[in-house]
Amino acid sequence: MIHNIRISSIGSLILGFILLSCGGGSDEPTPVPVPAPGITTLSLPANNTACLQGTSATTTTASVIFSWGTASNAVSYQLVIKNLKTQISAAYTTTKTGDTISLAINTPYAWSVSAINSTGKTTSDSWKFYLSGTASSSYAPFAADLTSPASGAVINSNGAASVSVAFSWTGSDPDNDIASYALYLDNVNASTQVVASQTVTTSTQILARAKTYYWKVITTDKMGNTSISAINSFRIN
Repeated sequence: MIHNIRISSIGSLILGFILLSCGGGSDEPTPVPVPAPGITTLSLPANNTACLQGTSATTTTASVIFSWGTASNAVSYQLVIKNLKTQISAAYTTTKTGDTISLAINTPYAWSVSAINSTGKTTSDSWKFYLSGTASSSYAPFAADLTSPASGAVINSNGAASVSVAFSWTGSDPDNDIASYALYLDNVNASTQVVASQTVTTSTQILARAKTYYWKVITTDKMGNTSISAINSFRIN
């Protein structure tokens, strides 16, 4: 009789181990994945705003109010502000849908907001504005955004001695009075002008293979104000 009891106990232990190994016997619910946050909509400062007046202004800075819409499933937000003169960005994290940041005046900026949760983050469009301490009748255009070729791109020549490369960019201006673009391109530092003046935002150049190229765009408005883009580099193999 004792022998039978021992066999029964051992059998129960083995059955319990099998159930645990296969996930049986657990009443814990399966975790529900957190959806990725939605994309927020930017509100203020408005895109391509000229002579934006901040609060608490000094001779060199002004406090700028940023605001944006609520993003679904967001736990926090990251505001990124890029100084378009220096190309330096600063990031600020908040749980609110707005923030007030002190910025240097007489400077163009770009800004965007990322909605964040445990799954990841989604980033809004990027907007631009010009923070001016005093009103002006004319503002310099924003630096052109270089679209293609992207920086670091590699173009395959497929063995040809030269290839046709299409350049494209986008321009914007607080006064909406862009007059022309100039394209600079070479193998050193983008200091060689290859297109002096044109109104379209594309250009096609025939370039030799096995070289690295650097390019930039200078934008000029109708009042003669100019802005210089960042420099992109690419290689033709």
